[in-house]
Order: sequence, then C-alpha cells, then structure tokens
Amino acid sequence: MRGPAVVVMLACGVATAAPAPDVRVCADDDRDRVGVWRYALTAPPFDPTYDLSVEDLRAAWQRGDIGASGDTEGALTAVLGARGQGGAAGWSIVPAHELTPATSVITIGGAHPLVDDGPLAVALCGASPKPVANIDRAKLTTLVMSGTTALTGRTSERIDEHGIEDTVRHIKPFFTSADVVHISNEVSFVRNCKPRTGQDGPFVFCARDRYVDLLAALNATVIELTGSHLIDYGHRSLMRTIAMYEKRGWRWFGGGRTQLEATEPLLVTDHGNKLAFVGCNAVNWWVKAIYQGPGAANCDWPRMVWQIQDLRRRGYTPIASVQHRELRVHTPPPDLVSDLRRLAEAGAVFVAGSQAHVAHPWDVHFGAYIHYGPGNILFAQYRDRQRQATVDKLFIHDGKLLTVAHMFTRTEHGQPRLLTNRERARFLGSLASAAEQIEPPRPTATPELPPASRVRPDSVVVRGRAQRLSVTVPARLEPGARYPLVVDLDLTRPARDDAFVVLRTGPLLATGEQIAEYMRAKYPIDPTQLTITPAPERVKVCKRRSCGEKRRSRSRKRATAAENS
Repeated sequence: MRGPAVVVMLACGVATAAPAPDVRVCADDDRDRVGVWRYALTAPPFDPTYDLSVEDLRAAWQRGDIGASGDTEGALTAVLGARGQGGAAGWSIVPAHELTPATSVITIGGAHPLVDDGPLAVALCGASPKPVANIDRAKLTTLVMSGTTALTGRTSERIDEHGIEDTVRHIKPFFTSADVVHISNEVSFVRNCKPRTGQDGPFVFCARDRYVDLLAALNATVIELTGSHLIDYGHRSLMRTIAMYEKRGWRWFGGGRTQLEATEPLLVTDHGNKLAFVGCNAVNWWVKAIYQGPGAANCDWPRMVWQIQDLRRRGYTPIASVQHRELRVHTPPPDLVSDLRRLAEAGAVFVAGSQAHVAHPWDVHFGAYIHYGPGNILFAQYRDRQRQATVDKLFIHDGKLLTVAHMFTRTEHGQPRLLTNRERARFLGSLASAAEQIEPPRPTATPELPPASRVRPDSVVVRGRAQRLSVTVPARLEPGARYPLVVDLDLTRPARDDAFVVLRTGPLLATGEQIAEYMRAKYPIDPTQLTITPAPERVKVCKRRSCGEKRRSRSRKRATAAENS
C-alpha cells in the first residue's frame, strides 16, 4: 500500500512547502527513493526526558501522548502505527525544518533527528528531478557553546595526576562531534604558573602551558576572551596566550591585544552559514580586565546593538556572549536579564552569560535563545551548586537557529561527568524554578532592523573606562580612500559629508588626541587632515572613579551581596 503524499517544493534541491503529488512516503517495496523528510519529537523547556527508545516512542504515540498535525500523522502512521487520542503530555512531532529554540528536542535511541537516521527520518519515493529533503545536511552547522573554563585549582590537579584525556573523557564526545567548538577560557597561560594553593585555598588564576592541549583535545576552534582574570598576571601574559592560540590556528573574540581587536566581531563560515561572534566584559566596576591595551572588550551596549544589527543586515547569524555579574544562586539578576535581552532584541540569535559559576536557566526572547549562564564546565569550585553545568549545542540550518541540545555535567575531583537521569531531573527542576522568577520573555516578538545610517555608536577605553562616541561616516566611502577627521568635543555638530565626524556622548573622559588615535586605528583616516574642537572651559575631563562611578560600584556590590544571600 502506498503511503500518503508529502507536501514539498523543490528549491535548489531542498524541500520547503508546496504540493508535489509525485512524491510520497516510501512503501517497503519501493525502489524509486528520492529523499528524506525529517521529523523531530519536541518537549517544553526543562522537560527531564532527553531520550526515548523506539519502543517507548511508538507506545507514547499510540497512547496519544504526542501531538501532531494531520500531515505529520499521515506520514508517520506506517512507522509508528495509528496515533491514539489520549491526553497530551506536552510533546509534539513536527517537521524538522519547523523547529524553533522555544522547545527542546528528544532524541530517539540516541539519534538526533537533524544529524542521524532513525524512525523519524521518513524516506520519500516518487518522480523528482532533484533530491528532496527538508534538512540539507550541507547547510547544517553544529556549534558547541560552553561555560566557564579556568584550568586551575582542583582541575589542574586532576590534569597533573590523571592526564588530559582522563579529565575530559566524559564530555569529549559532545564537543568533538560539533563543527565549531567555543570555549570561554578565563585565565592566561603563564610560565612557571603554580595553579594550586592546597585544598580550600584561594584560587590562583593562571594555567600551565601544557594545559592548552586540553582545549585541543576538545577540538576548540573559537576562544572567548571576555574573562575577568585574563590579565591577573599582566598584559604580557595575555599577549603570550593569544600567540599560543594563533599558532594553533584558533580564533578569538571578546578580548584581544587592543580594545580595537577585542571589540571586532569574529566572522566564521561553516557549511555555508555565516556566523559572527561578539562579546564583552560588563563587570568593569571592580575588575581591571578592561584596558586600552591587551584585555577584555568593554561592554558598550549601544555599540554592541549597532554591531549586531549591522551583522544581520550583512547576512550574518550573530552570537553574543557577555561576562556579567556573578551570583551564587540559580536565578539571574535583573540587570543581567535586561542586558542580554537587549542583544536579543537587536537581532542576536543566541546570547549567553559566560560569567556564571552557578548555572542559570534559559529562555527565548525575540526569537533568540538566551542562556543566562551555563555554569562551570572546566573549573572546579567548592560549593555544590558550582559543580553543575550545562553545555549547549546549537543546530544552525541555512542561517536559522533551529534548536539547542544540552549536555548536563557535574564536576567531581576536578573531572566533569554526565549527570544521571535523576540528577538531571532535579537540576532541570531547579532551573525551571529559577526561570519562573524572571520577568516573562517575549518569545514570538521579532527584532526590527532600523534603516542603515551614517551615524554609529562607538567608544574608546581610557584609564579603564569607556568614552562613548557618536561617529558619522562620510556620505560616500570609496575602497582605498582616506578621509578627514573632525573630533568635536564642543558638541557643535558640524555638518561634513566628506569627513568622519566624532562627537562625545556622556561625561568627557578622553582628550581629543586620544579619540583621534583610536579613530585612526579603526577607520580610514587621513592623518594629515585632523580637526579637534576642544570642549568648553567649564567641561573638564573626568578622573577615574569620578562622575558617579564610585556610587554605582557600591550599589552594584550591595545588590550582589543581597541576591547571593
């Protein structure tokens, strides 16, 4: 008996949605196979079920515990039997190309529907001039985004006593199965580093040179440098660490040898997907990692929003990661939530809080998956809550984030291991409870990209603080050309279509010469055509920790202490 017709349309060999009467679900005796239509079993966020056997899937389907559209039900009847009409369990089967990050995917017998074959990969037969598929594997990128790594303390002891392969043996398959692997390494590699001070002693934030092989064992390709302890051993240690990454062909973002390098998006192309990574450190009220030389990128929120919007216009899939405020509870603080959601509203498809030593929950806001803090993956801290973590695996198909898979871990004796089913259920319950304490997100809202403009926000770091700027670019930018620069500290707003015009915004922290030096490094400036309009006499350059910064620092510290209690 022939299966029901499948609704497909051929577009460059990939199926989308329109009638195609000559394509059908294959019967056992069919030989004219033309493709595969993939389906996925989905569940609500924080559902503790992450895998089902084929037998359990079929039983749940026949009980009616799984929802499905009429077309999906017809396509799967031959595989799963008749669907029952029982009570819904919150699970659904949907065509894989209709997945969204708002639901989690349950694997079947360990097989993920986007990359593996299984009962939900339905063979198609019929007459077609091109292969038919709703998921084109040539356009699918898998990307691992992990939490805090700091190869020090108990983690370093594990490496020294048992070796690198033993330390990562439980988590390595999840990492190495991805196309792109992100690791947020918060410390620099230092010659003669002594990364341990004894049990329960203070942490030493450096790593031995040979520990870089652990990152290599996980197939690291993208290193995040937003960490607060990267220059604990001086700026040269970070320069040396970056050179070690560069030698291995790895790339980095969110930090660098200069603020200019630190704030530039990292562009990566994989399987036709154009990915763009941006990151910054938002804890500069107490950390000295923000520096005009080597260090972490300063979180200039207007600039970050503009960057993400610009990347979307250029066809990139923006991924943002922020080192934010650390708490010892699962519920993220309101300022972290609002800051990360701001980046989602700008158009990022994935936003992470890379600061978390205690895991935070996730949600979907403006269509973007926001993980407020994955937790420690390779950093062995002492408190029980600090030992559990989540590692995310993004499935990006043809520029769209379809779903996010998870690995849940617990660090014991310096080694991360996978949670048991019972541990995972308890951990997810804690995260679900924490998510209920957050202001509800707007998952179905859509980012609105404003029209392209000549005006863009920017900032230059001076004495550890950011001078915010408004930059107007020339009306026409020609390749290879250089343009005059006008630095207007008097805010007279000169009208120049042929020059870069820079206005300060906020308190005056930088001199005209400091701003001009930054502009010459970043933009195509003609150094012989510089005009600086000084600020009025009554406006003085603010000194470090003045202009309310000390007051803001104290209020943030009080808020952190109250939330941790």
